[in-house]
Amino acid sequence: MSQRTLESLNRGDRIEGVYLVEDASLKTARNGKFFIPMTLRDRTASVKAMRWESSQEEFRDIQRKPFLRLEGRVEEYQGSPQVIIDSLEALSADEAGLEATEFLPRTQQDIPTLERELEERVASIRNDDVRQLVVTILARPGLRDRLRLSPAGKAMHHAYIGGLLEHVISLVNLADKVCDHYPWLDRDVLIAGVLLHDIAKTEELGIENGFSYTTEGQLLGHIVMCCNWIHEASAQIEDIDPEIVLQIQHLVASHHGKLEFGSPKKPSTPEALAMHFIDNLDAKLTGFLELFKKAAPGPGDPRFGDYSMLLDTRPYFSNSLDGNPGFHSPERSHDAGQTAKNTSSGDSNRTGDLPF
Repeated sequence: MSQRTLESLNRGDRIEGVYLVEDASLKTARNGKFFIPMTLRDRTASVKAMRWESSQEEFRDIQRKPFLRLEGRVEEYQGSPQVIIDSLEALSADEAGLEATEFLPRTQQDIPTLERELEERVASIRNDDVRQLVVTILARPGLRDRLRLSPAGKAMHHAYIGGLLEHVISLVNLADKVCDHYPWLDRDVLIAGVLLHDIAKTEELGIENGFSYTTEGQLLGHIVMCCNWIHEASAQIEDIDPEIVLQIQHLVASHHGKLEFGSPKKPSTPEALAMHFIDNLDAKLTGFLELFKKAAPGPGDPRFGDYSMLLDTRPYFSNSLDGNPGFHSPERSHDAGQTAKNTSSGDSNRTGDLPF
């Protein structure tokens, strides 16, 4: 039996193959026997699965190893497919001959192109203190390698390989347009906030066993982590303006907008307000598009989707969306992009201004 993709499963199907375990927990049934609800993942989808009559030993094995070779059947639970696992073998990456990234969804955009745009935009920052601060943080050991792969979230939005980089570049384009409309905003401070606001997600989220939170990510979170990184970077820059450092830290600290959404402070500067609203806009519109693609309504299908925590409503997929949406990189109207190109070196892979 050839391995089925998870997005193609239907009630009554048999399933056999190797899949990534995204999460799993050990529970006890009323009869005292253990069972393991889990989520399986491949690049096409994630699906709930159930292993009945399990054991603590089997659960510990699943916890230690990220992949499962399994046989099972597909049933339906609460309107969605659910895999009932009849037999399983937990496998390490070496035993499976696989890496978790092979099983995770990926941006449709070209990652090297997104990286190049990031470098050009950093090089175009005119305020020396702001630019040095951003460059120092981006030069943290291993950060650029992680940035190529990091999602922007575990599930809510841009939850795929390269999602963080895609989200940041989208916000750069939005920030430039907002500054064109409100020229009294400090463009360099806002762009720095855009570039850095989620940068610590490179260490808040891991991808080795699917998208999951690291210990530091759970105990501190990306906002606190990034504010710490800014403080550490500023200490390495001679005579940096402390007001600049404080302004950028505030953008990071307040970009979720409300205390109940995880921000330690509410936006108190115009750049912080702009940062919050464009971040929220990109997250929700991208999340809406992902929900539409997942629902894929056809002729005669309901046009309302399921309730979304991100949108706090049931999305309505109008007919105008059919056959239309797709990720693309809008061209920037501001001359900052051209300025960056003019300052780059002849090396097509480097700006010349950044130490990486």
